[in-house]
Amino acid sequence: MDNRPIGVFDSGVGGLSIWRAIRKLLPDESMDFLADSGHVPYGEKSTAELQDLTARITRFLLGSDAKIIVVACNTATVHSIGHLRETFPDVPFVGVVPVVKTLSKHTRTGTIAVLSTPATSSSAYLAGLIQEFAPDKEVVNVGCDGLENMVEAGEVRTRATTALLERHLAPVKASDADVVGLGCTHYPFLRHQIKHLLGPGVRVYDPSRPVARRTRQVLEERDALARNPHPAFRFYTTGDAALFNEVATKLLRRPVTDAHHVEI
Repeated sequence: MDNRPIGVFDSGVGGLSIWRAIRKLLPDESMDFLADSGHVPYGEKSTAELQDLTARITRFLLGSDAKIIVVACNTATVHSIGHLRETFPDVPFVGVVPVVKTLSKHTRTGTIAVLSTPATSSSAYLAGLIQEFAPDKEVVNVGCDGLENMVEAGEVRTRATTALLERHLAPVKASDADVVGLGCTHYPFLRHQIKHLLGPGVRVYDPSRPVARRTRQVLEERDALARNPHPAFRFYTTGDAALFNEVATKLLRRPVTDAHHVEI
């Protein structure tokens, strides 16, 4: 048993989709969540910049006694998790990547679609996943500029967001894709709209639950699951704390009022 908190971080509020899934699967766990909103979006940063930022965030969360670090961001996982594991060899890390293997397994038409940030969409890592797990599939790879920022602003049910979704989903709708993977942790907060726009013939796969299951597995292997009758949840942001509280409350549909601004 280990009652220390799980550390979770993202470039912004998108990682709260992972936080929500872990909270549901592991209700006895305390969690510290850091939104690096002062440096969002990560998709515009170099690998070196991302490795530096994520290492500093990891040191902050370890300073709060985190027992495991969940990198709740596709872009940070792709560019930084290997570096983090080398830099902190005694710390367990769980990352999040596009669910290409799952899509390839479940498609019936032979066409899959991945929605991600432009950085993830064009990354060698995603290209490698497609080559490894979907070499015989038609892949609709959509880099969705602007969607992450909409969720960051808490605009998940606005006309502007719907219009942006319609533009990004156009190539998916024009294809034979019957499965779609959400390759950014911000996108699960748009899952309802995406499903509605694509229709009942397309299944949408959300990475948050597999990440939560992997987190549970790693903690079980280390005999480090918690038994907290009253788990604690602390929120930090490198951006505006009041704005984080407002957006997090909207996204999680539960009051978040005590986020702290931090410098990393």
